Amino acid sequence: MAVKIGLLALMASLLVAAAVPQAISERPGFRATLIRREKAINFTRAMQQSHERLSMFTARLDAAAGRVSTQTPLRWDGAGAYDMEFSMGTPPQKLTALADTGSDLIWAKCGACASCAPQGSPSYYPDKSSSFSKLPCSSDGLCGALKSESVVTCGAGGAECDYRYSYGLANDGHHYTKGYMGTETFTLGGAAAPGVGFGCTNMSEGNYGTGSGLVGLGRGKVSLVSQLDVGAFSYCLAPDTSKASPLLFGPMASLSGPGVQTTPLLPSNVFYGVNLKSITIGGATTTPGTDASDGGIVFDSGTTLTFLADPAYTAAKAALLSRMTALPRASDRDGFEACFQDSDSGGSVDVPTMVLHFDGADMDLPPANYFQEVAEGVLCWIVQPSHSRTSIIGNIMQMNYHVRHDLEKSVLSFQPANCDSL
Repeated sequence: MAVKIGLLALMASLLVAAAVPQAISERPGFRATLIRREKAINFTRAMQQSHERLSMFTARLDAAAGRVSTQTPLRWDGAGAYDMEFSMGTPPQKLTALADTGSDLIWAKCGACASCAPQGSPSYYPDKSSSFSKLPCSSDGLCGALKSESVVTCGAGGAECDYRYSYGLANDGHHYTKGYMGTETFTLGGAAAPGVGFGCTNMSEGNYGTGSGLVGLGRGKVSLVSQLDVGAFSYCLAPDTSKASPLLFGPMASLSGPGVQTTPLLPSNVFYGVNLKSITIGGATTTPGTDASDGGIVFDSGTTLTFLADPAYTAAKAALLSRMTALPRASDRDGFEACFQDSDSGGSVDVPTMVLHFDGADMDLPPANYFQEVAEGVLCWIVQPSHSRTSIIGNIMQMNYHVRHDLEKSVLSFQPANCDSL
């Protein structure tokens, strides 16, 4: 009897251990590389791209809240965003695709794909891979998650999980990807991740830059982060846009040492929003922050500029203008409303400090993260008014920070860093 009891106890302990998720430190880590498409920032294009992406975010937040969106259709060209380098298949086929923290679906152009955008970039060929398999419509996991979003139909008598995934507004029929779901081995750095679900696209319309598709890094079930089951990921955007930036998953996405700040993530199915309580400009703290009920302020790697909704924007701009007395004003341009003549300083002008105050965390920004020369001899504050409920921290403001997204603990952490050394 004692032996039986001992065996039962052992089996019970094994079952309990199997039911407990692995800690992030015990899971496999992955390292990928981010490449900025535009090596030099064109601020006119950056303004257009950033506003279009702001419209997409606002439309999705409005839809989630049951509001009718008044945003304009999305015509995002991906300028100023980052491509992720990776491989698919066995043997590996090298590709690049837009890395997007604002969406979930992973997809790549499949085969010749004559009706796909963009043209001229490499495609993935499933018939050349021994590890590819189609995902049936009966799949409860990935196909079921897409069914819940009403973006799939059952094709080929149920043998295919066919999708049509749209970006931007529901009434914008010109920015989408369409195909069938499959699973494949993804290689990130030198590490292979088998069985990753993705969209094998045979038709797409829109502007996705120069890559072969898109890698969703959002908080939903079909994103790469969720499928790798790594619990967390991080990136560090190098200020030199000609250099590669690291994208890290699992235990590789760790922050330690002095300067680590952590703030809770707000509830969301996709976006990485946090509560911005206030902003300090030149030692003066503005009381308005962002409304948590409208998603707070979103950390987004795919938006170049930073946007603040009112009253936060108006208060921060007024504080900045009252303290920016070293240079004469220049005329507004490309949506920038705080510009200054800087023809004689040689780039050494002092600007007011800017600190973002979140719940339990403060981001003391380097001047280059919020002031840039947008034209010859013209220095501008690269924060723009949102004209909607949505606020976004763009990728310029995140440069020189190691930013970590912990999906399991629902927190976002950041730390000043030399991205070249990670």
